[in-house]
Amino acid sequence: MIPLDEALQRVLEATPRLPVEERSLAAAGQAWLAEPVRLDRDLPPADHAAMDGFAIRAADAGSPGALLVVIGEIAAGVEPRMSLGPGQAVRIMTGALVPEGADAVVPIEETAAPDPHAVRLRSTVVPGAHVRRRGEVLREGSVLLPAGAHLGPAEVGLLAAAGHTRVAVRRAPCIGLLSTGDEVVEPDTLPGPAQIRNSNAATLGAQAAAEGARVDYLGIAADSAPDLEARITTGLERDVLVLSGGVSMGVYDLVAGALTRAGVEIRFSRVAIKPGKPTVFGCRTSAGGTTLVFGLPGNPVSCMVVFRLLVAPALRRMQGAERLAETRVSARLVGKLDPTPRREAFHPARLNWSDSGFVAEPVRHQGSGDLVAWRAANGMIRLPADTGAAPGDRVEALLDRDFALR
Repeated sequence: MIPLDEALQRVLEATPRLPVEERSLAAAGQAWLAEPVRLDRDLPPADHAAMDGFAIRAADAGSPGALLVVIGEIAAGVEPRMSLGPGQAVRIMTGALVPEGADAVVPIEETAAPDPHAVRLRSTVVPGAHVRRRGEVLREGSVLLPAGAHLGPAEVGLLAAAGHTRVAVRRAPCIGLLSTGDEVVEPDTLPGPAQIRNSNAATLGAQAAAEGARVDYLGIAADSAPDLEARITTGLERDVLVLSGGVSMGVYDLVAGALTRAGVEIRFSRVAIKPGKPTVFGCRTSAGGTTLVFGLPGNPVSCMVVFRLLVAPALRRMQGAERLAETRVSARLVGKLDPTPRREAFHPARLNWSDSGFVAEPVRHQGSGDLVAWRAANGMIRLPADTGAAPGDRVEALLDRDFALR
């Protein structure tokens, strides 16, 4: 049994980066950049008005009440044909180019118009007021996004604004999901008294998709070596193979042996965490590359937690992610948690923001099969081995992706 941090290190050391491919911007969302992207021109590319109002020379607004002559109007998208002289102003719209001679914009609400050809300023104005200066965000040639950046909505928008319609990203990993166990049936089947519906494949598929992976569902393997080995052979054609169930110490826990016979080198088979202790990791290298193999516990919560802690960082590494680990926060505990002997413990929790920072309240649960309790949580508390926590203690917590919505 090895510590979680050591297990993660072994996983990442074995994880290859996937090949680079070019994608259109429309298809690049949620990928990771393989190469840095540079600006082809200043951002903003020229001086623009940040408000609707009047472009002026700040020197003409040294005192409130200055009266200026309005010599024209500039709309967004129109190239100015005039330049400002002393005592003059131009009516201007948000996003429009600031004309030559002007060095400030006065918002329309800070002016009065005695007639269509004049404007009175209600306050003084300083140079640069309400003007987005050319290059004030980034200069031409600057790195807009580094290699390893995740392409979320803001990043995709930046690429579009900079004229990058195709980008180099790492190929999305293909992950095979294989459930095991004679007691497991598909979700659309009415289970018998000794059967359970397969929730693990759905949970893992959602987690994998959130990491940008392509998911291949490989079905449910029976508790027989021939069926399990045949499905494992198929799964090893993917970048990652994730099995759920069959990794504990029972007579019908056949996964570790089947993986070894399939040529998988087992790197560890127990991790000092709760839930998730019976976790197997290995890899197989062939002419087609390296396949990472994870044997996760069959209990739904254990399966979900171990994927989050070990599989998700590997998927990010494969895609060249800049950051692999989740953000962890310090929270004040509301409630009490007992120590877990010899293993780190992860507890479902409700996390909320208060004036003093994050507050974490443990969610009561009935063990590693209780998905109902984990649905009520929006994060989890991580406690070191042999360590409990009392009300008011500071604890480490991991926020769910949709923390703010739950």
